[in-house]
Amino acid sequence: MYSRDYEGKTLQFEPSGGLVNSALILQDKETDTYWSIMEGKAVAGELSGTKLVELPLGEKMQWRYWREKHPDTLVLSIDGREDAPNGYAGYLAGSRGMFADATDERLPSMAPIFAFRHGDSTYAVPLESFEGGKAYTLDDGTHVFLYRRRGASMFHSTDAYLSATGFERRDGVWIETETGATFDPASSSFGGGPVRPLLGFDTFWYTWSLANSETRLLH
Repeated sequence: MYSRDYEGKTLQFEPSGGLVNSALILQDKETDTYWSIMEGKAVAGELSGTKLVELPLGEKMQWRYWREKHPDTLVLSIDGREDAPNGYAGYLAGSRGMFADATDERLPSMAPIFAFRHGDSTYAVPLESFEGGKAYTLDDGTHVFLYRRRGASMFHSTDAYLSATGFERRDGVWIETETGATFDPASSSFGGGPVRPLLGFDTFWYTWSLANSETRLLH
């Protein structure tokens, strides 16, 4: 999720109708600027070069789990159908990207990953690498904790956090060492002290790697 406020303007984003490396390009109505989600910046138009500002507010989940949390949710429907077929089923089950494939062969094109930026570097981590939780140390010494429930659907969001001192597993529980905060998988949060969220998102290897050729791959 990204901020809509740039240079004193509140922008209205909409799909541009175009793709770059099979990834969605947004367009805003106010400045006619084109924004690349995978590159994290504006790629053409009045605000070209402006970085997208990520917000730690998005949560991805399947409809049945959302309804459990928010039973009064209203759904915007074009034709009132509740049983519309999933037009992406074949794509998600396949091994080829949409209109393009990864040229970086470190992972298969359709490998699900968690992608993020830190400093001037971009990173990708296969989702299967951190089921049950895993800690990583980045090049500048920053520590990252990523968590996915074992067997979780790809439609569930990755839980991601940052620490200056580190994360470790004690008696089956993940702990942030500076605050002593413990990770609770049920609430997807650390209790007992503030732990900074790591901004990033789940996507596929081909869409991310085609736009970020210098990506560092973590396992």
